[in-house]
Amino acid sequence: MKRFLTRSWLIRHALALVLIAAFVGLGFWQLGRASEGNAISWAYTFEWPLFALFVVGLWVREVRDELRASRGEIVTEPPLTSPYSAARQPVAVAETTGDDETDAYNRYLAWLSANPDRSPHEYPGEDTHG
Repeated sequence: MKRFLTRSWLIRHALALVLIAAFVGLGFWQLGRASEGNAISWAYTFEWPLFALFVVGLWVREVRDELRASRGEIVTEPPLTSPYSAARQPVAVAETTGDDETDAYNRYLAWLSANPDRSPHEYPGEDTHG
């Protein structure tokens, strides 16, 4: 457990403790204001302790990640994939509706779907986007 006594970890521990104490203190301050008649302070009375719980959750996560890393487990999250990646399939153009304006708009939407990396202003068809 000496790894949690390094300079960077001591700073993290201190920061977590300061934030938790500040958020709990602010919650009690808002409780005092609420009991004096400030109605909106009731919401803050419960909000500040939730922020403190959030800090506790982040601190626990950091400690668990450090312990996993020391055991050689993978702690990195999988990369986020973009919905606009190359594997995305373009939207098929719907059957014609008989309404020229609707059909043109459907072709425009299909082009946007097939060309996510291009600007809508590069659309080679008729002007349907203003």
